[in-house]
Amino acid sequence: MKNSKSLLEERAINVEKMESLVDLCKVEEREMTSDEQTEFDSLTEKVDSLTAMAERAAKFETIQAKNVKKNAPVSEETRATSNWSLFKAVNELRSGKGLSGLEAEMHQEAEKEARKSIDGIGIPTMLKEKRAIDQTNSAIAPTAVGAFVESLQAAGLYNKVGVTDLGTVAADTVLPIAGGSTVGWKTEVAAADNGGANFEKLTLTPKRVTGYANLSNQILAQNGPQAEAAVMNDMARNMAVQIDAAMFGSTDVTNAPGAIADTTGVLTFTESASFDVASDMLEAIQTIANNHGLDGNNAFVNSFELYSAIKGAAQVASVYPLYVDDKLAGYPAYFSSAPASVAGTSGDGIFGDFSRVFYSQFGPMTIQIDPYSRAVEGEVRLILNNYVDFGVASGASFVKYTTLSA
Repeated sequence: MKNSKSLLEERAINVEKMESLVDLCKVEEREMTSDEQTEFDSLTEKVDSLTAMAERAAKFETIQAKNVKKNAPVSEETRATSNWSLFKAVNELRSGKGLSGLEAEMHQEAEKEARKSIDGIGIPTMLKEKRAIDQTNSAIAPTAVGAFVESLQAAGLYNKVGVTDLGTVAADTVLPIAGGSTVGWKTEVAAADNGGANFEKLTLTPKRVTGYANLSNQILAQNGPQAEAAVMNDMARNMAVQIDAAMFGSTDVTNAPGAIADTTGVLTFTESASFDVASDMLEAIQTIANNHGLDGNNAFVNSFELYSAIKGAAQVASVYPLYVDDKLAGYPAYFSSAPASVAGTSGDGIFGDFSRVFYSQFGPMTIQIDPYSRAVEGEVRLILNNYVDFGVASGASFVKYTTLSA
């Protein structure tokens, strides 16, 4: 997470761009063109987002400053009561008390992000982002929250492939996507071709990923950091698995954002009729190159079913391996259980520009506390709700394929 100063500097740059557009129209005594208006609206949305992010960062920096005691050691007791704790929040709510201390402050921060009141436990963005943690004076418990962050990043392939993360937004987000302009050579006085903007749009809307965990009252009473870290770890991993399954699956997952491979306009090619995984991987690269070149953040995501075949293949027979140092034919390569496969026969995969995949979270994550459903078993149920969406700006940025694995 960037600090408030760097976020405000980035905001100022975008404001200057907006002012330049307005000044140009004033000088030329005209209204904005449709292209300029679209750019202005996009900059406005970016400025609003940066403003909110800067406010959150400033709030967190204030919280950190309040918890630092200069020239005095921090005792274990002081640290335990000042650190954010999931178990503390659960125990306070299930006993009928309201949240207190740092848990209450973080919940209020989550409500500010959501722009509405939240039932249960609100977990703001700052508790779900990787940051350098001061192990001595941090207001965030490194064990529990660190477990959530590290597990989400370690388990989530979507965190690694280089998608464009728009951060946290509060409402539906519409992204203007420009098509190709018409440009060509002309004689000195010939009219230029129409370079129409050909704008399309990508709309991101909230999709709910949810699940629950049952915690025994005995574990909650112990309130040990290891148990709390285990719960946070499990929640993060399960969330990451579900997002990956939706993003990298061969077909759309019900109620989830659309899979990259199932996006309209995704390219295909005729796979090799015989076992030749190297040929198919190189053909995938060539297909993208033929369509629009190989600019951008190009990478592979293949089914684990193809791992052995890819690992053992050569670009030139018995000369140079296809897969070297986590790169396939020179491009970053990842493996996932999400793409479809037939054991011992074939696996699916995609290749393309992952910077054209836009990802966003809508408001903070929340955890509802249900002390009743499992009361007979001596357990409390935690129900997690998170709202995200992602989409591909242009289907032709990717190619999908099925290739033989044996």
